[in-house]
Order: sequence, then structure tokens, then C-alpha cells
Amino acid sequence: MHELERAKRALENQVETQKTHIEELEDELQVTEDAKLRLEVNMQALKAQIERDLQNKEEQGEEGKRALIRQVLQRAARRRY
Repeated sequence: MHELERAKRALENQVETQKTHIEELEDELQVTEDAKLRLEVNMQALKAQIERDLQNKEEQGEEGKRALIRQVLQRAARRRY
């Protein structure tokens, strides 16, 4: 009977150790998932910022293009007179 009690205690200890290990792994998983979520949010924010910057650059380019066209047209008009 002593052997069965010892074996039972050993198994109970093993179960407790495994439960603790599982809890630690679950905590690590939660930390990793939280970090992943933060990265995804940051990535979306950066993506949006890049899109805004690109849009601004395109608008500046179009404004510059229109200004150059106006200059060329004004010079051409002055040369006619």
C-alpha cells in the first residue's frame, strides 16, 4: 500500500508541475498575442501615415506641375504680344 501511496503522490506532483507549466505557457502565449496585436495596430498606423504622406507628395507634385504649366502659358502669352 505504501508503494501505491508514493506512486499516487508522485503522479499528483507531476500533475501539479504540468499544470504550472501549462499556466506559464498560457501566460507567455498571452504576452505574445498582446505584442502581436500591438504590432498590428502600429503597422496599420504606419501604413495609414505612409498613405497620407504619399497622397501629400502626389498633391504637391500636381500643384508643381500646374504651376509650371501656368508659367509656360504666361511666357508664351507674353511672347505673342
